[in-house]
Amino acid sequence: MTPGILTALFVVPLAGAALVAALDARAERTVRAAGLVTTLLVFALAAAAWLRFAPGVAGLQFEERRMWVPAIGIGYHLGLDGLSVSLVVLTAFLFPLALWVAADQVRDRGKAFVATALLLEAGLLGTFMAQDLVLFYVFWEAMLIPMYFLIALWGGAARVRAAIKFFLFTMAGSVLMLLAIVAVYLQGARVLGAPTFDLPALLSRPLGLGGAEPVLFGAFAVAFAIKMPVWPLHTWLPDAYAEAPPVVTVLLAAVMAKAGAYGLLRFCLPLFPEASRAFGPLLSVLAVIGILYGGAIAWTQRDMRRLLAYGSMSHMGFILLGIFALNAPAVQGSLIQMVNHGVSTGALFLLAGFLFERTGRSRTDAYGGVAAAAPALAAAALIIVVSSLALPGTNGFIGEFLILLGTFQVRPAAAAFATLGVVIAAAYLLAFVGRVFHGPLRDDLRQLPDLRPREYAALVPLILAIFWMGLYPQPFLSRSEATVTAILTRMAAVPDSRPARPLVHVRARPAPAQGLAQVPPRGRTREGRR
Repeated sequence: MTPGILTALFVVPLAGAALVAALDARAERTVRAAGLVTTLLVFALAAAAWLRFAPGVAGLQFEERRMWVPAIGIGYHLGLDGLSVSLVVLTAFLFPLALWVAADQVRDRGKAFVATALLLEAGLLGTFMAQDLVLFYVFWEAMLIPMYFLIALWGGAARVRAAIKFFLFTMAGSVLMLLAIVAVYLQGARVLGAPTFDLPALLSRPLGLGGAEPVLFGAFAVAFAIKMPVWPLHTWLPDAYAEAPPVVTVLLAAVMAKAGAYGLLRFCLPLFPEASRAFGPLLSVLAVIGILYGGAIAWTQRDMRRLLAYGSMSHMGFILLGIFALNAPAVQGSLIQMVNHGVSTGALFLLAGFLFERTGRSRTDAYGGVAAAAPALAAAALIIVVSSLALPGTNGFIGEFLILLGTFQVRPAAAAFATLGVVIAAAYLLAFVGRVFHGPLRDDLRQLPDLRPREYAALVPLILAIFWMGLYPQPFLSRSEATVTAILTRMAAVPDSRPARPLVHVRARPAPAQGLAQVPPRGRTREGRR
C-alpha cells in the first residue's frame, strides 16, 4: 500500500508536533509559525479531499488498507464517506484559526501548547477516517490525552479538577466501548469464519447478536453520549468549558463533541439496527431534555463561558434528535448541523476569548455598552448569534429545519417540544448580547480596543462560512446523501424482531360453532318473537 492523502492528513500534524518539539522554546515566533504552517498544510489536504470527493457515491473513497496485526485481524484501514468528509474539513479548518488566535491568548509554554494541539488534531482526524474498530479506538483515546493536558496545564484556577473530571468521564465510556468491541469481534469471527476488526467486513453480513445487541449498543452509545455530551452524562461539561483556555474550548466544543455524534452514526446505527430502533424513542426524549434543560440553564448563567457551554449542549441535543429520527431529512440535517455548530459555536467561544483577553472578566454583568467602544466586535457577535438562532440565510437554519422536518414525520411531540428550544435559545443569546454589548457604556470599558487585525483574520473566514452554508448548503448535503440513504436502507433491510403491538385493542368475539347458524347481531328471529 502506498500512503495516500488520508495517511498524510494525520501524519503531517504528527510530524509538525515533532518539529515543534525539536525547536528552541525561546524562538517563540518560529514555534508558532511552524505550528500554523502545519495546520494550513493539513487544511489544504483536507480541502483537496473534500473537493475531489464524488457526491452520489455511498461507499468509501480514498481508501488506504493494509493488515496491521494479521494474526488477530487488526488492519490499518482509512476511508472517507459522506459521514466523515465534511467533519474532516471542519477539523482542518478550525485548527489554524485556533493556533492563530492562541498567539494572543496563550503566552506561557507556547512550544508545548503548539505541539500538544497538533497531537490533538492528529487524533481527531484519525478518528473520523478510521474504518477498523481497533484503529478507531486508538485514535479515540489519542484525542483524550492531549485535551487533558491542554485543560490541566493552560486552564483557569480550577483547571486540574476540570481536567480530571473530563478524563474520568471519557475514560469510563471508552472502557465500555472497548468491551463491546471485543464482543462484536468474537461474534464476527463466528459468523464470518475469520477474525476481523474491519468495520465494512463486519457489516457485510448480519452478526446475529440476538439478546446481546441492546447491551452492546448501550456500551457504544454511552461512550459517544459522554463525548457529545448528552443529558444526564453532561456534568463534566461546564467545568471543562469554563476552565479551559478560550481557544481550547473552541476545539473542545466545535470539534471534539462532534466525534461523539459521528460515532453514533458510524457504529451504533449500522452495527445495531434493531437496538437503534428500540432505543430511538428514549434517546429522542433525552435529546429533548438536553435541548430544554441546556437552554434553561444557559439563560440563568452570568458566566459567559458557562452560558455558551450549556447553549452548546442544547444545540447538540438537536443533532441527537435528528440522528434517532432515523429518516433521511433528519439524519442529513444532523450531519450538516454538526458542521454548522462547529463553525458558529467555535466563533462564539472565540468572541468570548477576545473579551476575556481584553478585560479578564467572565461575567456578562461586568460588561455593558461594549458596542459603543468596539462596534466591529459587536457586529461580528450579532452575526454569529443570529446564526446560532437559525435565522434563514445563515448556516444554522438549514440544519435545524431538516432535523425538525424529519422528526415531525415520526415523533411530532418530540419535534414540538424541541421547537421550544429555539425560543429558549433566543432568550439566552439575545440576553447575552444585550448585557454585554448594549445599554450604557461602563466608564472602565471606554478604552476597550475594537477587533485587531489578527482577530479579523480569524473571524472573517468563520462569518463567510456561516453565509456560504446558509445560502448554498447543497455541496454539503450532496456529499452526505448517498451514505445516509445506504445506512437507512441497510437498517430497513434488517427486520424488527420485536412483537408488533396493535394500535387499538379489539376484543375478539368467539367463533360460531360449526354447523350452527350465526345469530344476527341485531333484532330477533321470527322464532324468537314467538
